[in-house]
Amino acid sequence: MNDTINDIEFGESLSIAQVGKLYGQLLTSIADEKAINLDLSQIERVDTAAIQLLYSFQRDAAAQGLVIIWSNPSKVFCDAVDILDVPAFYRAL
Repeated sequence: MNDTINDIEFGESLSIAQVGKLYGQLLTSIADEKAINLDLSQIERVDTAAIQLLYSFQRDAAAQGLVIIWSNPSKVFCDAVDILDVPAFYRAL
């Protein structure tokens, strides 16, 4: 485990059913004040609620000067962001 980076791995599904748990993980990672690595490589299903949460998280973390590493976003994740016409926030850092 890296002492300067918090790693958060996502499974195959990222939906409203996981948003509550994910929200807690994201808040904890912000409180740790470390860089945050989000591994999006395995996502095969994602819904609007999850994308909204990650978009807000990116904005809040950036406002606090935290580095977010968007590791290997899956094609499904990228396509969902594009379909929703959300700015490609996961490419910003």
